[in-house]
Amino acid sequence: MYTKTGFMSAWPVLGAAIVACALAGLPSSAKALGFVPLGEGALPSGNLVQNFQFTIDPGESVPWHYHPGNIYGVIVSGTLTEDEGCGQPVKAISVGSAFFEETGKVHQVFNYGTGPVVIIFTFIVPPSYAGYTGTIFIDGPRCEGKSGRSHLESPPH
Repeated sequence: MYTKTGFMSAWPVLGAAIVACALAGLPSSAKALGFVPLGEGALPSGNLVQNFQFTIDPGESVPWHYHPGNIYGVIVSGTLTEDEGCGQPVKAISVGSAFFEETGKVHQVFNYGTGPVVIIFTFIVPPSYAGYTGTIFIDGPRCEGKSGRSHLESPPH
């Protein structure tokens, strides 16, 4: 089942685990995540550019999900571990690294370190994802045969 989540709502900071779970519908594995919106603006195409800071505390994770638009990220603290499933090796993305995720790429991420992972994100999403709602949780990737690749998901509109 695919659903839009309030995971990246317009709340300035979702600090406490109970507030995050109750208001944002986060899975318990993502309860200590921190979200700080930095700005959202419309492109001439109507798509939105959203900038925000995202923090994952040690031992926390973001379960299987994808995004309805392209995203760019810069790791400013810690090391993020990404799992794309389908037999692909996990990737460690360390401080000072930038990365890109294409629309519909299914993945899950972890902080296996001892300090927080802090990421500055830029999302480019359709206008229906205004208010920082551009994370869609799913059960896991749909693998493309024996290719080791995950099927790209089509975002709901």
